[in-house]
Amino acid sequence: MATTVSSTLSDIQSAGDKAKNDAVTAKNGNKLDKNAFLKLLTEQMSHQDPTKPMDNTEFVAQLAQFSSLEAQNNTNDTLGKLLTAQNTSLQNSAVGMVGKTAVFQTNDVTLVKGSQAALSADLTDLAANVTMTITNAAGAVVRTDQLGPAAAGKNTFKWDGKNNDGDDVDTGTYTISLTAQDVQGKDVALTQYGHERITSVSFSSTGEATIHAGAASLPLSKVSEISE
Repeated sequence: MATTVSSTLSDIQSAGDKAKNDAVTAKNGNKLDKNAFLKLLTEQMSHQDPTKPMDNTEFVAQLAQFSSLEAQNNTNDTLGKLLTAQNTSLQNSAVGMVGKTAVFQTNDVTLVKGSQAALSADLTDLAANVTMTITNAAGAVVRTDQLGPAAAGKNTFKWDGKNNDGDDVDTGTYTISLTAQDVQGKDVALTQYGHERITSVSFSSTGEATIHAGAASLPLSKVSEISE
């Protein structure tokens, strides 16, 4: 009997070492899948001490643990598929924005000679007059214009693409500064927006979309409005 018990204990030790190695492998792989769990349970049952068989309650508990692990893996797989489908849908929607106009906070505008530029401003209060000052890439003022009164809230303005002499400015990126004053000459706070055509959309390794419009590249979350 001593030989049998000694042999059984040796088998148990061997199974324990194997289980330890499997656990290390699972840790290095960042997860213990259901197949590895079932293999460990089978090894434990086949090498149990015949003089001390596994308790039924313990066995049922391990089976319940296995069932819970399998359910969790299935849930993770389902969530992964849902996230992949969602990312694909968002990417398809983002690609469909190419050719449309993005509205976002900026003072810069990309202008093609002979064309016009649209911009807007969200005013906190009624303004008696709004002044538009446009500078080129060198910082020189090419146009100053008085746009007149503007209501509180969102207001849209246009620059005809001409300088103070009435000539079309060259193609390039220009900075437009809007300032507003009330009837008493006090400044009215405003938030300025540019209107640029979306030329392309790129995606990061995590699926985040970046909009390229005019001279700007910005995440989709920074775009406040998209129009035809």
